[in-house]
Amino acid sequence: MRTDFNVEISKDGYKIFKININDKTQYIGSKYNQKREIDKFINDYGELSEKDIYIVFGLSFGEHIAELIKKSNSKNKILVVEINESLLDYIIEKNILDDKIKERIVIAKDTDGVTEFLTQNIEQLTVDYVKVGYYCEYSNIYKDDLNEIYKAIRDESYRCIAEKNTSMIFAEAWFNTLMNNLKYMATGTPVNRLKDKYINKPAIIVSAGPSLGKNIKFLKGVDNALILSGGRTLRALMDNEIEPSCIGVIDAGEASYDLVNNYIDKVKAPLLFYDGTNSEVVKNHNGKKLFTTNTRFVNDIWKEKIQSFSIGGSIAHVLTFFAGYMGCSPIIFIGQDLAYTNEMGHADIALNKKFYKEKSAKEVFSNYISTTDIFIDDIYGNKVRTSVVLNGFRIALEDVIRMFPEIEFINATEGGANIKGTRIETLKNVLDTISSGKIPSIDTFLVDDDKSKAIKKGLEKTLKVFDEYLDICKKSLNELEIFEKSYKDKNQNNLDISIQKLNKYDKRLRKLLAKISILESILFSVIYNVENNADYIIKVLDDEETKFNKNLNKNKEIYRGIKTIIEYCYEKVKATISEMKV
Repeated sequence: MRTDFNVEISKDGYKIFKININDKTQYIGSKYNQKREIDKFINDYGELSEKDIYIVFGLSFGEHIAELIKKSNSKNKILVVEINESLLDYIIEKNILDDKIKERIVIAKDTDGVTEFLTQNIEQLTVDYVKVGYYCEYSNIYKDDLNEIYKAIRDESYRCIAEKNTSMIFAEAWFNTLMNNLKYMATGTPVNRLKDKYINKPAIIVSAGPSLGKNIKFLKGVDNALILSGGRTLRALMDNEIEPSCIGVIDAGEASYDLVNNYIDKVKAPLLFYDGTNSEVVKNHNGKKLFTTNTRFVNDIWKEKIQSFSIGGSIAHVLTFFAGYMGCSPIIFIGQDLAYTNEMGHADIALNKKFYKEKSAKEVFSNYISTTDIFIDDIYGNKVRTSVVLNGFRIALEDVIRMFPEIEFINATEGGANIKGTRIETLKNVLDTISSGKIPSIDTFLVDDDKSKAIKKGLEKTLKVFDEYLDICKKSLNELEIFEKSYKDKNQNNLDISIQKLNKYDKRLRKLLAKISILESILFSVIYNVENNADYIIKVLDDEETKFNKNLNKNKEIYRGIKTIIEYCYEKVKATISEMKV
């Protein structure tokens, strides 16, 4: 946006902007005491730490930024949002910001700039330390113009938080499922073999939204389109005598097996799974299997980069990406409400009967409703209730759709949220218009190639790395005790020797880490818990001794945690080796 403006001087000698916005004159700052505004801005951030990532709304003349830089740590990232291009151009043209400020900040003038910064700097380990500040009532002056930027910050934060929470909850489960699933990967087919195998062939993604019951019956007898199903909809399909072309399951939790129990062993379609899929699902599926992976260990065994399908957070995103990866077009959604259509969480035919027994979707809706629910546009232009999580899934699905601009996407859900990038149509009409040619089975492209011997050999090498890792962790812990004593004794010579040894150990550990990629998920939980422990976070106002003790204790805790994890995983790897049929 652009506005008329003037530059004035406050009573205490600071330059401030006087702008005209919506025919109303407003000051960005105080005419009387601008120093107070700067102090308030800093104080509103609370206690500053070396982990903080600052988002500042309002650039003005940069005095508050200079103060933030002075009081914060040189490691801190700082994003400054300035949507008034007239003011921004003036600041740049007049070269008002000094070099120290320019070196430390990133300036964004719109949503794209904010999103780019967040994507580059916000991750699972840092998302908890994003701090937002407003300079001189910035949020009130531009309140009608900041909604999209607020949304971008919220969406990216929710995405990272969701990924972090998932990583923390399933860290151990992912490792265990990897160990259990390796023997099935050994005889399965990497998804790479399906790349572009179904160019311009239709695919129908079947999801479990409240509207699924409206049109699932039309899939019976369909053989001119791939029918891709998640675990929750498998029972609904098979009860309606509909055989899917592929069943995809990605969840590690026990509930994912409960959803397919008594059906997964009977389905003829191949199973799409990955390292973290519940191993009972994989074990009880009797058909052929294809897999994706997030683990370098598996890629090394197959000597290729196997396509990862870690995208979006739900099986619907995975299956949509899978269909696009295979070249399918159009890709058709049914049951993809992404909202509480008719005040229901799922279709009756897709409820988990273990938990809800004979209750209807209407009866269990109270389990879904929340005070944080929002209302968004539905396919008819009305408003429909949804949750923050479901809305995040909608946004993520729209991101997947944008990845395939050459593919047509059709929303045949016949209810629920409007999904940008899709054409709205009824399923019956879609099925009447697509080509009548029979689609070849996915089994056609699956290969017989047993990697059991290579996997066993790779795991045996991993155990040797475990031995070396444990040895270095032990040496590092011993050296940290010497380091602490030398610090207390003020023995600089011994301190220097310890630092050299610790750096050497750390360098070796980092190098070895690449060889034990099977531990990536489970090590994340250890590192996250230590790195985000309030006892170890260094604050800007900490004295040198406090900083030393925090760093020392943090490093001890990390080494102890890694040592404990490797000792636990050691026995799991040995057991997996013994199970490999070679």
